[in-house]
Amino acid sequence: MERLEYSPGEFIYTTKAAKAAQAQASASKSASTGTDLTLSQPVDPFSSISSDQKALLHHFINDASQITACHSGMQQDICRMLVPMALQTPSLLYATTALSAIHIQALHNQSETVKTAPDIARLMALSLEHFRTELQNPSSKDSEALVATARTLCLAEIHSGAINPNSWRAHIDGARALMRASDAAGEDSLRSASGFRRYLDRWYWSIVSLTALTGNGPPIGEMSDFASSDLMGYGQSPDYLDDYWGFTVDLAAVFRQIGAAAWRSHEAEKAAQGFVAGEIDSNVKDDAASLEFAIRQLMDRDSSSQPSFYPGAAQGLSPESAQQLLLCNEAFQHSALIQIHRRLRKTPTTSPEVQLSVRRILECTAQIGPSAGLSPWVMLTTPIFIAGCEACGEDRDTVRQLLSSLHDTIRVPNVLQSLKFLEQYWANKLGEEDWSHFLDRMQFDFIPY
Repeated sequence: MERLEYSPGEFIYTTKAAKAAQAQASASKSASTGTDLTLSQPVDPFSSISSDQKALLHHFINDASQITACHSGMQQDICRMLVPMALQTPSLLYATTALSAIHIQALHNQSETVKTAPDIARLMALSLEHFRTELQNPSSKDSEALVATARTLCLAEIHSGAINPNSWRAHIDGARALMRASDAAGEDSLRSASGFRRYLDRWYWSIVSLTALTGNGPPIGEMSDFASSDLMGYGQSPDYLDDYWGFTVDLAAVFRQIGAAAWRSHEAEKAAQGFVAGEIDSNVKDDAASLEFAIRQLMDRDSSSQPSFYPGAAQGLSPESAQQLLLCNEAFQHSALIQIHRRLRKTPTTSPEVQLSVRRILECTAQIGPSAGLSPWVMLTTPIFIAGCEACGEDRDTVRQLLSSLHDTIRVPNVLQSLKFLEQYWANKLGEEDWSHFLDRMQFDFIPY
């Protein structure tokens, strides 16, 4: 597959064979008429798929792809990498059209019924059916395509507002296993100039870090990925702000360590027969102190000099987008502080340090502001939700307004699910019970993403 620009700024994806056939036909015509060689009409790269699939792919390229991109360069890269691969990989095609259908359902004000929509369920089932076949004979498909399918199925599950245990975690684990297997096999194609594997790596570490920060289950991956001595991420040096994540690599490493420490604390509580307000293990106390120190260092560094961006990304960012990404990163920093206080130290919600971070998150998100177009606004579900868990009084109304506005602009059903869960948490939490313990008691597996 390759991209064919048929007018300035307008392009389609086509096969080399189809383009060559069209060029040959045009050459024959020009030979008989004496005119210059031209491509008389665009080649339809979607001729092999149904009209319904064409419509869903068209919606993905133009609309649904925006909900995972904060600027046009990222959106174009995602489409350029995914669409040609989807046309050659049935599991990825059905997963991508399912993601598109979820977005369309939300655009029609039907976010609440996404999980029961028969058309979406059928697309997901078809994707899984083909995925199983492709996994049984992995040599028939590029490993990147299989990882892309796992990634897209995971996003479809999360965006639909799934709360069933392992409905989305299984796809993250599957993607991790596929990437490990391909690395062990030494597949050089995965490090190709297209950068698709790097994009898949970025997605994987983003979702793993956010799951560790907000989830109620064990950290995804091996404990070596969450080593307390590793405050520099996963080997990227120097640190940078990833425009796909909305936060820095070093901060992502802190997220993973918060999740690991919280899980150790959770297991210790179970052994001690339950959650006791105010009681924390001395090891957890040490973890909390070192993690807060790491975040304060990052904050001090960012206040004196702005972090650099993902290699090559800065050129495609407007000054406004760059400033909004800095605010987004700051909101995530305060989200981490809240989780350290609440999940590790068991600090009361009403404490000044918790409320200071709540207000700063709300200020940062308000400065970024609602945007129906491409902006870091699409990345704010997690920090708004974390602030919402600890919000009091009028701040709860602000959280309601922000999440409602976020859903109205990006149309991801999971945002509405996040607001619904916040209302339940505010009404039903027991004393100083934090969100992760509430999730555990309710037996939900949910990520505000």
